[in-house]
Parts: sequence; structure tokens; C-alpha cells
Amino acid sequence: MKRALFAIAAFALAACDPAPPNTEEAASADTELSLLCDAFAHVSFDALAAAYGADNLREETMPGPEGESYTVTVLYPGDTARRLEIVWADDAKTAPASVTVSGEGSLWRGPHNIAIGDDIARVEAANGGPFRLWGFGWDYGGWVSEWNGGQLGDQNNCRVRVHFEAANEPTGVLGDSEFASDLPAMRAAAPAVTEFGLMFAGSDQ
Repeated sequence: MKRALFAIAAFALAACDPAPPNTEEAASADTELSLLCDAFAHVSFDALAAAYGADNLREETMPGPEGESYTVTVLYPGDTARRLEIVWADDAKTAPASVTVSGEGSLWRGPHNIAIGDDIARVEAANGGPFRLWGFGWDYGGWVSEWNGGQLGDQNNCRVRVHFEAANEPTGVLGDSEFASDLPAMRAAAPAVTEFGLMFAGSDQ
């Protein structure tokens, strides 16, 4: 369970047609950007370069859990509102293993319109019910572990990943254990989304 969570910037690509999206709309500084499983499943590095320009892509090495590191392709590396991180499933960069969005002020919106800064009740509403997440205070702390059959659960070999950080002291919801999102102690910790993305089948990233 390597958690190099991955920048899910699903721009409007049709799942069966890897033509790039409208570049003028995608480049707008105030346009919300959609990150959806079907849209991103078949995107390649070449499609990104054609859509956004090769100058807007950069390779970066990111720190991972347990002292590991991993390499990502970053879309708009100098723009926190549009930044997107992609880990590729193959060396030729023809399909993503995962995509991740992070950072306050991001314009990316995920499945069911989840976004950076959403509180845990908002994500419950998007899911259609409570879910489970790992306790805070360790490498995998705050990541959703199970959607409990909700709307954000695995679909068509695509998994939605969401990470929360607690605004208040997370008393009683710490460590390598799963906790329900609707526990009073979890709500008292006031968690908010700091990172979300998509992971595709066959990836352990």
C-alpha cells in the first residue's frame, strides 16, 4: 500500500477518445477543472503536451511515506490553482497509474464535485453516507480507507482517494486504525480535504 497519491486532474477527455480538451478553456485561470475517472483513464503524456503545451509540464521527485520517493509529471508546476500531478503506469507514459490534486485554492473538482477544503460532512454527502478513514498522526493518517459502498467507491477500475487533515486536536482518532467519519471524536477534530485524486486498477501507488 504505497501512498504516493496521485494528481487527478481529469480534464475533459472522452474515455474512448483521447483527443485533448479545449486548450483555451483549460488554460483559463478561473475555470473550474473536472477530475473524473472516465475522462482521465486513457490520457497520455503526449495528449497532455498537445493540450497544454510541453512547456507547462515538468518532471519532479516527490517525497513519499516511509522515506520513499516517487516521480511525477506535473501539469502547471508554477500555478497552485491548476497544478496536477500524474504518476504513469508505464515508462512510455501512455496511461496514468494515478493523478493527484493538492493545495489550497485549487480549481480542480473531483467526482461528485469534491474539492480541496471540503469538510468531512460535505464528503459524506458526496458519498451518500459515512465512510472510514485511517487515524491521524502517522504516514497514512487521514486517508480514506473504505467508502462503505457509497458513490465514491471503486467504479470501472478507478478508485477515488481523499486525504483529510484535522484542524483541531484529533483526540481518540489517532494511529494505525480505521475510524468512522461520523464518530463524534472525528467530527470534533474538524477534518478537511487537503488532497484528492484517482488511482487506476493495477497500481499500488
